[in-house]
Amino acid sequence: MPNNRKIIYVLLGVIFFIAVLFRFINLNAYPAGFHIDEASLGYNGYSLLSTGKDDNGNFLPLYVDMFGDNRPSGYHYLTIIPIMLFGLTEFATRFPGALFGSLTVFAMYFLANVIFKNKAISLLSAFLVAVSPWHIVLSRASAEAVVALFFIIFGFALLINGLRENKNRYIIWGAILTPISYFFYHTPRVFVPLAFLTLTTFFFSFWKREMKPIRIKILLVFIFLSALALFLVFLVKGGTGRYSQVNIFNNFETNFFIGQERQEDSLAHASLFLSRVVHNKVTNVLRVFIDNYFHYFSGDFLFTKGGLPVWYSVPRAGLVYLIELPFLLFGLYALVKNKSIIYKIPVLWLIVSPVVAAITMDDVPNVNRAIVMVPALEIIAAVGFFYAWDLFHKKKLLFMLIALLFLGNVFYFTYQYFVNAPMHDNWYRNSGFSQMMKAVNENYNKYDVVVVSKYQGGIYPLVLFYSKYDR
Repeated sequence: MPNNRKIIYVLLGVIFFIAVLFRFINLNAYPAGFHIDEASLGYNGYSLLSTGKDDNGNFLPLYVDMFGDNRPSGYHYLTIIPIMLFGLTEFATRFPGALFGSLTVFAMYFLANVIFKNKAISLLSAFLVAVSPWHIVLSRASAEAVVALFFIIFGFALLINGLRENKNRYIIWGAILTPISYFFYHTPRVFVPLAFLTLTTFFFSFWKREMKPIRIKILLVFIFLSALALFLVFLVKGGTGRYSQVNIFNNFETNFFIGQERQEDSLAHASLFLSRVVHNKVTNVLRVFIDNYFHYFSGDFLFTKGGLPVWYSVPRAGLVYLIELPFLLFGLYALVKNKSIIYKIPVLWLIVSPVVAAITMDDVPNVNRAIVMVPALEIIAAVGFFYAWDLFHKKKLLFMLIALLFLGNVFYFTYQYFVNAPMHDNWYRNSGFSQMMKAVNENYNKYDVVVVSKYQGGIYPLVLFYSKYDR
């Protein structure tokens, strides 16, 4: 178990280097093609750099509206410096995601070490994130959720450390860094206050004496995290845009189920009272929520097929390596069995993680909205590895075989991502659009008018990006 500080720094450096390799090699070309969401991020960064306005003419916006979604604009601003350095390119647009995805290994090490005070578990947790298929795919695809996750992990590590040691500076910095995630993606605005409330409530139940001196600090942090989220959602114009599009409460499909079931009750001459008791909005929404929630723990989603949207999927590859499954089970058992309350944090984190994703209907199960599961899964797997190491009496031959199987899983994912994925259903990522736009750019001056639809799902962000359109 490594304890020497220099050795730890070297190992962390190696893990960071591995993370950089997986996220930056041929970043301009992989993933193949360039999705509309990425084009919007890049072009709006270019527009903000050039004019201080987004493509809708809004000055220094907190949200950028593409198709009524009103996306938090943090990532758009992050693209400004890469665009200054590399021009308006796919590489520059993807650079912030790949950079923060790589830096996440340090945040993961810090979080695991704060919880377990164990360098080996912390290093393995960081390594598992470095090679995580889920995290790699999103880090390379301009996913704002990856940047948000970095601030969530780092911020929670500071908060947990500050609360555990009763050190104000860590609590303050954690309260500052964690809600930075709100400016990059929608999910943290619910997950962060919910997870913080869940963890601290759990501690209150079991650590009454130890937690008493810092209860007021916990309350103040929770109020701040919640108030800022509510402000950004309900008091800033556009804050409810994406929620109104995807929530299960007003979704057409959810409401359709109720009407269909009541019609079937009527045809069966069922009691109107019983029909309303069994088939109503509350029971229907709850059923949809539960169904969605457990989708995120299914074998298909985690280990074999992955999730949605389809342009993030890698053919015949899951989001977590299959070899990690037994160690996840060992880790869950070890953490639940352990008497230390703080060791329960990864389990509680995992339980809370899919809640926000489960209240949405669009592209379920969704890899972006559920990415907050990644740190919990990898920490639990790391704990499970060392639990198994002790359980099987450190049988080196067995663990050499496991290491080979793990490398085989990594190789398979890497091959599928860099070889198969570019050829598999590549129209979802607008493969070939850049080549088409070269022809358009060479000829559009020959025409008096060029019409590009801004209808939802249209191609206008790609046209703006590849034409480097100047307002």
